Amino acid sequence: MKKFALFALVFLFMAMIVSPAMSQDKVKIGIMQIVDHPALNAVRDGLIDALKEEFGYVEGENIEYDIQSAQGDVATANTIARKFVAEKVDLIVSIATPTSQAAANATKEIPIVFSAVTDPVSAGLVESLEHPGGNITGVSDMTPVDKQIELIKYLFKDAKRVGTLYNAGEVNSVVTNEMAKEACAANGLELLEATVASTADVAMAAQTLVRKVDAVYVSTDNTVVSALDAVAKACNEAKVPLILADPTTVEKGALLALGFDYYLHGRQTAAIVARVLKGENPGDIPVQFAQKLVLLVNPETAKVLGMNIDELRAQLEQYVRDMEEKGVEVNLQFLSE
Repeated sequence: MKKFALFALVFLFMAMIVSPAMSQDKVKIGIMQIVDHPALNAVRDGLIDALKEEFGYVEGENIEYDIQSAQGDVATANTIARKFVAEKVDLIVSIATPTSQAAANATKEIPIVFSAVTDPVSAGLVESLEHPGGNITGVSDMTPVDKQIELIKYLFKDAKRVGTLYNAGEVNSVVTNEMAKEACAANGLELLEATVASTADVAMAAQTLVRKVDAVYVSTDNTVVSALDAVAKACNEAKVPLILADPTTVEKGALLALGFDYYLHGRQTAAIVARVLKGENPGDIPVQFAQKLVLLVNPETAKVLGMNIDELRAQLEQYVRDMEEKGVEVNLQFLSE
């Protein structure tokens, strides 16, 4: 009987070590995002929901979150990262590239799981996608720029010039802009670029750009997405379609977006967080990518642009079928009409 009791105590002790979700000690997670906007907030919400629903980490019971936004300021991101290190959080989740770079610069000891980072290699976060190394790994939101540009040409066959806005200070934006330039060239389009340094620059840049182009494309640039209302207003007043890479922001007045579901992106990130909390070395976990695409259409904007909704729907349904034949799954959705 004594042997059984001893065995039970040892088993309980080991279980508490192996599975933090079963421990009475709370795991402390520092979550930092570069700015509040729908896509990044969806990542955060998906992360927290999945950690609770799939992995048993219930806030207030066995996990504690410290959620911080840098409000678009890199210096603030660095301050938040140092705060997390000083407080010795168990793990840092960094959402977007600037915050991930701040976290990586602040600690080589505390595990870091990034999310919504377009190119973690170019950003200097990982040694390679297969073998990140160090204390960091995560999920990339490398958006399908080539497919987004192809869709513009698919819908607007007479288009010659596509405009884009981005913050040249964001590494992910520089990367996607180069990809957009190559994709435009491959589709017989010219890409006209407008760079901004802050959200205050976006409205003026958009108003200037729409006078010169047949369509405007905005990728996942955090600065521009944070001021997307101003871009949509300029586009719709000029009757120029606005195409996005982020479906969570279509309702702000864009015509459509082809990209990922960022809430699911956050849930995918949670699976890596759970693996790290159970003892895996983040540097040994390969960087992951989102797979399924969402094509979300805003019928109200289509009406503003003078487009026939039925014709647009038929055209996009054919596009989805064409993509399926190429092995790409696209979920076509319309905002409520």
